[in-house]
Amino acid sequence: METIDLHGVKHGDVGKILDTIFWNLMQSNQSSVKIITGNSETMKQLVRTTCDEYGFIVVDEFNLPYLIINLI
Repeated sequence: METIDLHGVKHGDVGKILDTIFWNLMQSNQSSVKIITGNSETMKQLVRTTCDEYGFIVVDEFNLPYLIINLI
């Protein structure tokens, strides 16, 4: 599973960055990705919103500083 770290990414850039990442992962037939968000609830919500737009399932267990995204 690929890991993407969003530390240092501005909130306004998250959607654009995830669009590119998701496109590349789908082209390489990846089934999931780990996205490191840190403890920022704002960052986690931005990732969830983008995933909802794609219909991806977000796994958020135990309030960890990352999210697992199922791409299929």
